[in-house]
Amino acid sequence: MAIRKELKADLAVVGSGLSGLSTIYFLDTLSGGKHNFKTVVISKSSLGFGTSTYYSAGAFRCPVGGYSKEDYISEVLESGRYINRKSLVELMADHAVNSITALEGLGLKFKVARGMLRVYSNDPLFPGKELIEALRKYVLRRGNTTILDNTHVLDVVRGSDGSLYTICLTMSGDYVVVNSKVVVLATGGAANVFARSDNPQQLTCDGHGICLRLGLPLIDMEFIQFFPLGIAESGKPSFMIPFSKGRLVNRLGEDLIVRYGFESLGKAIVYHRDALSRSMMYEVAIGNGVEGALLLYPEEVQDDLSSFALELKKKLGLGTPIKVLPTAHFSMGGVEVDDNLNTSIEGLYAVGELVGGIHGANRLGGNALTSCTVTAMKVAKNILEYLTGKFNNPLSISIDNQIISQVTREYSPRDGIYASEVFKNEVRNIMWTYVGILRNEESIRRCINKLNNIYENIDKVRIRNRSDIIKYSELKNLLLTSLAISHSALLRTESRGSHFRTDYPEESVGWRKNIRITYKEGNFKYQIVMN
Repeated sequence: MAIRKELKADLAVVGSGLSGLSTIYFLDTLSGGKHNFKTVVISKSSLGFGTSTYYSAGAFRCPVGGYSKEDYISEVLESGRYINRKSLVELMADHAVNSITALEGLGLKFKVARGMLRVYSNDPLFPGKELIEALRKYVLRRGNTTILDNTHVLDVVRGSDGSLYTICLTMSGDYVVVNSKVVVLATGGAANVFARSDNPQQLTCDGHGICLRLGLPLIDMEFIQFFPLGIAESGKPSFMIPFSKGRLVNRLGEDLIVRYGFESLGKAIVYHRDALSRSMMYEVAIGNGVEGALLLYPEEVQDDLSSFALELKKKLGLGTPIKVLPTAHFSMGGVEVDDNLNTSIEGLYAVGELVGGIHGANRLGGNALTSCTVTAMKVAKNILEYLTGKFNNPLSISIDNQIISQVTREYSPRDGIYASEVFKNEVRNIMWTYVGILRNEESIRRCINKLNNIYENIDKVRIRNRSDIIKYSELKNLLLTSLAISHSALLRTESRGSHFRTDYPEESVGWRKNIRITYKEGNFKYQIVMN
């Protein structure tokens, strides 16, 4: 399939959630209207839709309402079990409020509670869509911007002139190449490597796969946060349903909140998600589940968490009790960056959940959207300096077709005995079964062997049309990311935060370290590094 279109730009943004779109907004506001950078936005769905932000509660953890910066830093580090990059946590503390309230320039308003800003919304189910709609309107009316909707990014490669090529596949099945000075990856997290996940289906670790193939290091990949109260009713999506009050019981009628010594359901799902998720999976493992789940008897109280849960309960037609089981929710690991959020490739930036190092072993509740705005604002500042300094020259007239053909050649039509979608589902089931909430050496090694078996047969996957190309690309990204998670989980011989090893159930002082993983010439390499 030939390249049908070539685009040149100062900036290419891959992803259209809060972190991606706010990077553009912050770049414009920081430049004070002096620059009109030519921008291409590449969105896997219609601009802004199908993103985690759209379906979020619109809440930002930050130092407000009598909650100091010191309080914030202390709780983030405690939640992360002290392997967060402290400089990044301090960056969050210093810039959280400013980066959130800067969005008021779009007409958004926020209400203040202790340690939290929440966006005002008339939609109790998905308040986060207010954020997306405001940013979407801004980008749509912004000049010098090309939007590639419903477009999948196959890869990002470097040109000999220092520019970056983003190779895309459009809805019509045509290849488009965006040659830009800067690429921002805003592709979300890695929770969808698991069969049970509340992330939008289009999030398939595309940014993780791109970065691994570029040789960039990932860090903290073993840490995946599972939200304890995930819907487990037959035929219903595994969305989180965050009731703050109620009873969570096993088949014996025992309330797990009492049985395992949690102060309350509400505090457990905000501050102790990892411990509650483990307790739930243990109860199921020893036979105390009800059809493989636990039973939630919610109290219908009117607070920010429960209001969302009540609306979702009504929307999905759920009765009482609700069958629940943990669902993969957030990935703490991601691309390793320096203290100023630069990657090791000039001009390539990561924002939002793709950034590793902020959250450590477990993310504090409410900190997901905050990390989006803080990383977006800081990266926008970096981009402004880069485009007006180091790379203020025009791009090369001609593109490097040889580099591009190396990528597109892999997606040439071919017959095969396997379907990518079958392999994708198999990867997710393997990860859930063997490297889920309760892990041990035997289960992790079994997972790695099964993933390697799929990897060895990936060239036997059939490719006949656009849909096959996208599914094959997603399979590659899911598989690489799953292997990175599994190898990191095997290396960490302790339990810390969201990472729990049944064969090493205690946290070890000697493991107050991070695992860095890279991928080169088909092999993973690892380093254990001091924080």
